[in-house]
Amino acid sequence: MEPVHTSTMTMHTPQSNETASPDGASAAIVDLSESDLDGLLDRIEQAKTHNLALSASDYELLFSAVMMLANMQERLEKNDLSVHKLRKLLGMVRSSEKLRDVLPDANDKQSSAAGGGSNNKTNSARAGKKNRSKPRKKPPAKPQIHNHALDGINKGDHCPCCSTGKVYKYTPAVLLRVSGNAPLSCHKHLAEQMRCNGCGEIYTADLPEHVIADGPRDQQYGYSARSVMCIGKYFAGSPFYRQEHINGLLGTPIAASTIFDQCEKVANALNPIVKAIKCEAANAQLFYLDDTTNRILEQQPVIKKGRDGRERLRSGIYTSAVLAIGDNDRRLVLFQTNVGHAGEFMQEILNARDPTRAPPTLMSDALSANHVIGHEFVKCLCNAHGRRGFVELIEQNPDEVVYALELYQHAWVNDIHCAENALTPEQRRDYHREHSLPHMQTLLAWCHEQLDTDVVEPNSNLGKAMQYFIRHYDGLTAFCQLLGAPIDNNEIERLIKLIVRARKNSLFFKTAIGADISDIITSILAICHENNVNAFHYLTCVQRNQLSVKASPEKWMPWNYPQDK
Repeated sequence: MEPVHTSTMTMHTPQSNETASPDGASAAIVDLSESDLDGLLDRIEQAKTHNLALSASDYELLFSAVMMLANMQERLEKNDLSVHKLRKLLGMVRSSEKLRDVLPDANDKQSSAAGGGSNNKTNSARAGKKNRSKPRKKPPAKPQIHNHALDGINKGDHCPCCSTGKVYKYTPAVLLRVSGNAPLSCHKHLAEQMRCNGCGEIYTADLPEHVIADGPRDQQYGYSARSVMCIGKYFAGSPFYRQEHINGLLGTPIAASTIFDQCEKVANALNPIVKAIKCEAANAQLFYLDDTTNRILEQQPVIKKGRDGRERLRSGIYTSAVLAIGDNDRRLVLFQTNVGHAGEFMQEILNARDPTRAPPTLMSDALSANHVIGHEFVKCLCNAHGRRGFVELIEQNPDEVVYALELYQHAWVNDIHCAENALTPEQRRDYHREHSLPHMQTLLAWCHEQLDTDVVEPNSNLGKAMQYFIRHYDGLTAFCQLLGAPIDNNEIERLIKLIVRARKNSLFFKTAIGADISDIITSILAICHENNVNAFHYLTCVQRNQLSVKASPEKWMPWNYPQDK
């Protein structure tokens, strides 16, 4: 669990026994934590809603806040308030004037010097880089509100206790209850039936609407149960046998083979949508590409053409991952597990691309497995991989590695500056060309100098890292030359962890069919996650409307499906 950071609001509380300060502020400092401030606002809202009175302490806090705002306005009108004084007045910085408190932090100095024209701090750069690798956060779930009326007593009635006073509305008693539920629950529905003793006609009671919506009468496992099984296996990484044991502990034992059968039914319903998504992804403008090893026990070696065009017997099994971002910024994620590399999967996707569209931008690492043959595209290479070649040698060559990393860091710091200031693609490219490219050129010249003067042995680890940077310099600096070119491949590295997590928990697929089911469901769940779509509701709706989905899959994408069906 991540630590909770609380902010504070500082107010000046007037005290009659205090001596006025030279600037006219005779006040004591009162710090309100975030929880205290929220509590005050809640009490004010309840008093406003129920016509209640506030306590004396709450009135004092409100009075202090008004006085602080009036004092600040007066100071602003006199034009004698600097930004630093304003921050001190609001309690945002320490009022100490000791040298160690006044001097800027040494890390801030170093990061400011490394900004290359940008004023970002290194710590903000790291935070920005971390945020860029995650999808947009969803808003926290709001609790369901249940109002409970007081029976037997109404406003204005005499008090049952003293029989003298009259009762009035008071602050409601609040209970916040978080309840737990098993992911699956079993319900038996007994529908009453009548049979005619003459003709034998049988009349059966109708089931509730919510029961029919979760599946027909002859379906034992509802659509919602199948959705939970799929999310648990293909997004949470919980193997079928583990789900079997967990459900048994929670009172609903279901065999692992049964869970697989239900997930296969969901994959069949989603298959037309995945095919439609592949067609749409083919026309995207930006692609991230990568792959990782996997295992299929019953997969036999197959004869396939290699990158050189020659047919050969191949047995290497990989899960290829593609993130396609189109003109509408929609994020499409696709996985494929078979005997083949990411470059071949990318070639298969681009075969459906509209030939009239401009060549797309492709971001990947420099491995030959990611090369795409037969299609025109703009190649970008991942600087995280180029930088990693130096980072791994920090203990062997500390001075040289530190120098290289100090030059390399400008690219990410400047990119965060572009993101924070919402620069257009043209402005971002020009900013990198002005502030990042000179440092990349300096690093290139330094690598050439170290190798040409035999200061670094070309066959050493450091020499190989330098040669990698020199050999792929054009692709590594594409973000300084091309519109919208990313710096690194971290986006798809993050997404492919879904496959890595499943592989670490389940170890392997038994058949290619099981791998195909995993690719279909995992792709859909990843798309839902990247586009802030409720995956549980989406999977349930697709199963409920399988005939409509099969007829028009383009109308049932995660971002445009009819949510009321």
